[in-house]
Amino acid sequence: MMAELQFQITFGLFILTLAGIGLYFFLTTETKRLSEYMLAGRDVGTVPIAISEVTAIASGWTFFAWVGVGFTVGLSGLWFSITMIFLVLFLYRYVAPNFRGTSEQLGSQTVVDHLSVVFGEHRLGPAIRLVGTVTIVVFMMSYIGAQIIAIGEAMDIALGIPYTTAILIGGIAVAFYTTLGGFNASVTAHLLMGSLVIIAAILVPVGMIAEIGGWSAFLAEASANDPNLLSMSGGDAGMALVIAILAWVTFAAGAIGQPHGLMRFQAIRSQRIISAASVIAVAFQALRLTVPLLMGVAGRVLYEGTDIHHENVAMHAIIDLFPAWLAGILLAGIIGAILSTSDSMMIVTSADVTRFYEEHVNPRATETELILFGRGIVVGAAVIGIALAYVRPGTIFEIIEFAFVGLGVSLGLPLAALVLWKKTTAEAVLATILVGLVGSIGNLYLFPEYFPILVWPPAIAALVLVSLWTYDEHAMEYAESRTVIQD
Repeated sequence: MMAELQFQITFGLFILTLAGIGLYFFLTTETKRLSEYMLAGRDVGTVPIAISEVTAIASGWTFFAWVGVGFTVGLSGLWFSITMIFLVLFLYRYVAPNFRGTSEQLGSQTVVDHLSVVFGEHRLGPAIRLVGTVTIVVFMMSYIGAQIIAIGEAMDIALGIPYTTAILIGGIAVAFYTTLGGFNASVTAHLLMGSLVIIAAILVPVGMIAEIGGWSAFLAEASANDPNLLSMSGGDAGMALVIAILAWVTFAAGAIGQPHGLMRFQAIRSQRIISAASVIAVAFQALRLTVPLLMGVAGRVLYEGTDIHHENVAMHAIIDLFPAWLAGILLAGIIGAILSTSDSMMIVTSADVTRFYEEHVNPRATETELILFGRGIVVGAAVIGIALAYVRPGTIFEIIEFAFVGLGVSLGLPLAALVLWKKTTAEAVLATILVGLVGSIGNLYLFPEYFPILVWPPAIAALVLVSLWTYDEHAMEYAESRTVIQD
């Protein structure tokens, strides 16, 4: 009882801290323009942007879904991790500089906004915005729901708060500070929570392995439990292994299109600091993509045969293995990080819906009206996320996989094409978004055993073939607007 009280006090302090961050930026930051609310005036520094970019996509996935993968299939998940790290390097090296420069020149605020504005004078520009906004809403609502499920699970386990109550508290808390403080509050919360995530990612596996008896005992007991846990093949061979690797690699490919992460590239202060930010981001990514798998394997040794759900192993380990005061800090940090991941998704959803409203519903809206509308969308996104968390349409892993891949193939693929291939046309961008959206849903429900392998080929084919079919010299005017802007 005393430990639970300590957890509750610590978490209560974190909730007050988040609320304080939101209030601080609401009272002290100029948000007279939509871009200031959504992108912090494009003036975020190296360390905050790097930590925030990783934290924006990492939290519920890292300590729930990815630990669960380690528990069930072990180190075979490293195929995903390795692919993801290379893709993060690709994004920082090839996409970020161009995206940062052209985004400021064109005044775009999100990925969808950018794709639309690049082809702003093309007849398909409005269609790109409409379909892109629908895509964002479909996948981001799923993403937000998964994060709130993770919040509910964590608060239920750690604080003894019933799941239904927990998802209400978590959803309301993140909506409150995000609505008030916008992107500034989001980045600041990420910096605080991301630092605690790094500490937890180091301490928790060390504590779990120490409890088993050290590294040698861990390897011996994990192998005795299941020899395949410590193998990247996962016990598969031949065609089964090929399919498994393809599933991991095509899943990781979604990294190229996470709007809540890519938005950080638009907000970074200068293209010159992108390289330094990449070092921090890649190191953080490497930590959070590998260590949780070890937590899961260690959890298999410690909790095999219990009624603990495999995605909740890390939470139970923190409670069981650490002093109450330290466990409270770690749990509050993880829960806070999940909250701050949700805020990024709400910001992106709000930005895209608000831009659609501005362009096609009420072009005469003032900046103040747009900010109020955007804040209303944040609240609406929180309500939908809470509702999805209550329904629980799948595990955290399953929901995030669907959203992660869908965003990557629908939005990341055309964005990367705009950066790397001057022959990318408006028709191809629209076709890719449509094929990615429909293909992700179709692959999941019609051929779930091959998800997400079948998502990418049709989208890539649509991008390339439609570009070649529709490209002409007139399209060169769009290529000019994609030129890297040096600052």
